Amino acid sequence: MSTSVDQGARAATRAALAIAPGVMLAGFAGGIAFPIVPLVALDAHLPLPFIGVILAANRIARIVASPLVGALTDRLGARRTFIAGLVLQLAVMALYAEGVASGHPGVFFLLARVLHGPSSAAVGVAGQALALRAGGGAHGGRVGGLVRAAMMLGVPLGLVAGGVLADLLGMTATFGIAMLALVVAIGSAVVLLSDLPATMRRERLAETLRALGHGGLAAIGALSFAAFFAAHGVMMTMLPLLVHDRALSILHLGAQGSGAVAMGWMMVAIAAGSAVAGPLGDRWHAHGRIAALGVIGLIPGLVLAGAARTPGGLLAAVTLVGLGAAALGPSLLALIGEQVGKEDQGTAIGLIQLCGDLGSLLGPLVGTLLVGAELGRPYYASAAIVACVLPVAGWLARRERAALPAVQVNRTT
Repeated sequence: MSTSVDQGARAATRAALAIAPGVMLAGFAGGIAFPIVPLVALDAHLPLPFIGVILAANRIARIVASPLVGALTDRLGARRTFIAGLVLQLAVMALYAEGVASGHPGVFFLLARVLHGPSSAAVGVAGQALALRAGGGAHGGRVGGLVRAAMMLGVPLGLVAGGVLADLLGMTATFGIAMLALVVAIGSAVVLLSDLPATMRRERLAETLRALGHGGLAAIGALSFAAFFAAHGVMMTMLPLLVHDRALSILHLGAQGSGAVAMGWMMVAIAAGSAVAGPLGDRWHAHGRIAALGVIGLIPGLVLAGAARTPGGLLAAVTLVGLGAAALGPSLLALIGEQVGKEDQGTAIGLIQLCGDLGSLLGPLVGTLLVGAELGRPYYASAAIVACVLPVAGWLARRERAALPAVQVNRTT
């Protein structure tokens, strides 16, 4: 028995490593654009409101696209959707490069950001669907954790590379390197990935969404919203302001450098924690309990961030928030696999992605509106909001434990 379990774990790990290059390089290419686009837009004397629209276009388009991409994943196959997303991202980088080279970046950047929404949604949703199917019932957390770790590492690596390469080689050459990274990602996907068969269902999307609208999926969506709201919304947005206001210095860096180090450390914590949380959930059949622990970790992390007056306190806060988000990521993906049939998993992942994107979008809005005279206020308010989903996490954990005997029987037959 132990030999077959070890073989299954090794096969799941190989599947995760086949998916990881595509999601990591897609995030890397997207991250490269972040430090470049606003500066180019300012140098071209674009109006500040228009620059804001350009920067927000990606997230808005992704929110609209995620459920549709999820449905396409079920109907066309996850491998096709994944590769199509990478090809679209290649077009995004070409638009960025053309915007820089032409000297008229406005329209090109806006088109690129709009197209980046559905392309990143396709890579993210299809990549997670591939992970869920490859892991199966026994190793969904392991594959999901490794894939999500790769997703988390790609963007910060791209942020660093974008700033450094733009200074060394120029902006057009930097986008050329991003395109090369995506070509490698497409090649690895074509060679390494096995497809998920399309279901070819004839139901309308609205009917499928109604069928998925049961309590379990709604609970998973609420937890996804909370995780992205806290970690990617409030924490990421407010950190530079907090570091500057309280004169916190990490590694003797200034406010910008210290904020970047803190954000980078949080992303490392998310990536490392995701790779650990997924296999633990598989081993103990405890994805619901680990997700509940993740919510519990977010709350003191946010409170500690609001109260932090020293660099050590701030790093402890971002570590707690990062580990909390890490516990939620692969656990929620595995819970989707437990509660949703294979024919609808892509659609379900798209809906959960929508919830996370809404959290990422609303977090900065809530944070900036609540700042006032005290920068700790957004963190305390966010902790209170996250605490509201604790009963939901507890309900999911109890529901999973109640289903444990049936799951054990299925694994032994």
